[in-house]
Amino acid sequence: MNRTMGGLSAPSRCILFLLFIYFEPIAAWRGTNTNQFREWYPQHGHIFEALKQKYCMTQYRQYLTGNTSAVERDILGGGGANSVLTQPVIQCILNNTSEYVKNGMTAAQVLLGVMPTVLAVMGPSTEEMSMLANVARRPLLALMLAAGSPSVYFSRAFEYHDPAQILHDHPSRLPQWRPSMWYYKLSISMAEYIIALAAIANIATLNWELGVKATCTLWTNRTFGPTIWALLGLVVHIFGTIGLRLRVCGWRGPKKEVLEAVKRKKEAVKRKEEAAKRKEESAFHIRERLAPAGGWISSIPRRLLGLLKTEPIPSASEGYDVRIVTFQESKLFLVAAWVGSMATVLHIIFGTLIFSSTIFVGVEDALSIVGRYMASVSICRIILMYELAGLRESVESILLLSRRDTKVREVSTQTTTLSHDFGDDQMIKRQVRATVVSSQV
Repeated sequence: MNRTMGGLSAPSRCILFLLFIYFEPIAAWRGTNTNQFREWYPQHGHIFEALKQKYCMTQYRQYLTGNTSAVERDILGGGGANSVLTQPVIQCILNNTSEYVKNGMTAAQVLLGVMPTVLAVMGPSTEEMSMLANVARRPLLALMLAAGSPSVYFSRAFEYHDPAQILHDHPSRLPQWRPSMWYYKLSISMAEYIIALAAIANIATLNWELGVKATCTLWTNRTFGPTIWALLGLVVHIFGTIGLRLRVCGWRGPKKEVLEAVKRKKEAVKRKEEAAKRKEESAFHIRERLAPAGGWISSIPRRLLGLLKTEPIPSASEGYDVRIVTFQESKLFLVAAWVGSMATVLHIIFGTLIFSSTIFVGVEDALSIVGRYMASVSICRIILMYELAGLRESVESILLLSRRDTKVREVSTQTTTLSHDFGDDQMIKRQVRATVVSSQV
């Protein structure tokens, strides 16, 4: 590996190393793992290493061979097909460990077991991530924040709210500073990416250490338990963002470009309704059926170009307006919302099972682990809240497209600019919301 990385720059090496420690446990799914029992967490690590060296070297040497057929399965001791090599080592170490140390490990298991629920309370919701990816048009930052915060906020099962409510403003909210100079915008954006990357690195190294320095009794012969949990959280975020795209669509950019995008969306909805009427009246040609898909494919270059204009720009940037379109609920959206709600609950249950079954971790070690997870989640949450606050300052209107009554209801924002003496004569904008109902499409 050192030869292949010899000609790479330092940032490239860091990225490759990060990918290695994140996905190597998954790549070794079907292989025989022999990376455990070499390193330990510091609180009781010297005890476990001394016990291994004094009492358990025979079992440890059998483990290092990776030959499952050469070891007799201890069925009465709890050994199974997936723990033939690890169970004798674990059993030997625990048999020679004092009850005092075992009680400490039990307390650490309780602390680690409640950690997924605590992180879920602190973590971002799929609605907030959808606002960042679909409305702010910063999908890369949203993906990085989801990877750096492997937890999903959960509410009551099968209960969901209008995602556009996240961007509703009120007069007493603290006004958001909106950078206007390009170097301010790029500096803020680069800081967000660097901090999010640091959070990802922290999560990846935590998952790796938990796999090799501790043992999950659910998969004693594998090191990928925490990594699977983190990746499943990322999948839940991605699925929730795609599902909420069925309800919300947004544009961010210069006012002229945003108005043109909203106009195209209105025309697309109108054409779709007209096509549905023609379909009810009589069967129309296959070309007319494929026309929407062809239009979507042909617009891919334009959408990618639009993402290049918005991805590196913070949501609070001056000169960027935001307009949102929310659609009427569909059966597909309801199914996606229900599946996402159940996936969030199952993700928490799976994480509780993984971490509560982790052994060879002391209370001090568990506090450090929980603190590092909470640090990554908190940092990603702060970045997300900053971006959503910027969206609230930039939003101009919310269009409610209803297929039931074929009306477009527009919730627009009338901006009142209040000038204050704020140090260096900054202009503070406070937005007052008003509702305007437009005519039929």
